[in-house]
Amino acid sequence: MRLVVDTNILFSFFRENPVRKIIIEAQAFGVDLFTPEYAFSEIGEIKSEIIKYAKISNTDFTFLFGLLRGLVKTIPLIYFEELRIEAENVSPDLKDAPFFALALTLSAWIWSNEPKLKNQDKIKIFSTRDLRVFLGLI
Repeated sequence: MRLVVDTNILFSFFRENPVRKIIIEAQAFGVDLFTPEYAFSEIGEIKSEIIKYAKISNTDFTFLFGLLRGLVKTIPLIYFEELRIEAENVSPDLKDAPFFALALTLSAWIWSNEPKLKNQDKIKIFSTRDLRVFLGLI
């Protein structure tokens, strides 16, 4: 199974929770994780927020950021840009259109905890809870 991971899921990785477990063990579950390359830039830009949210040190952030980058494949915008218009028509929120474009390109589903993204019928959206159930973790 292929999943496109949104920025909020990546953000959650920095805290000890089911998101981290799923990302770390994704390959064992037969799940390939992808995200647009710019999502990691966004994570880097909000580093101080993440450190505060996750109650971790700068060193912990650096370690976890490197680990996350190794577990989630980043895809450059140029790879899925041609589906941008279609994605903008599908995505309930324009800011999430790149995730939809990547999902369309990869024939993948999206992992996001934003309920509004389920307000379309083109791409399956998994919340963390949905994914845990699907993978048999709860």
